[in-house]
Amino acid sequence: SCPEGVLGERGPIYKFPDAGRECRPCHENCTRGCVGPLLQDCLGEALPVARKAPTVIAVMVVGGVFLSCSCALL
Repeated sequence: SCPEGVLGERGPIYKFPDAGRECRPCHENCTRGCVGPLLQDCLGEALPVARKAPTVIAVMVVGGVFLSCSCALL
């Protein structure tokens, strides 16, 4: 087994055993361990994904208000 959560300079360091049973470091963004070297191999919660929905909704609301004011003034 490999050490988990050893405190490093940038925070905890997680490692996983490779095919040769050597401990290799997880991706630097893994916060709860991993099963491989890639970001998608991280364990635990998925990383937050930037969502465009709030931006689209805000633009539509501002556009709707602008359109309503324009129609009222005309």
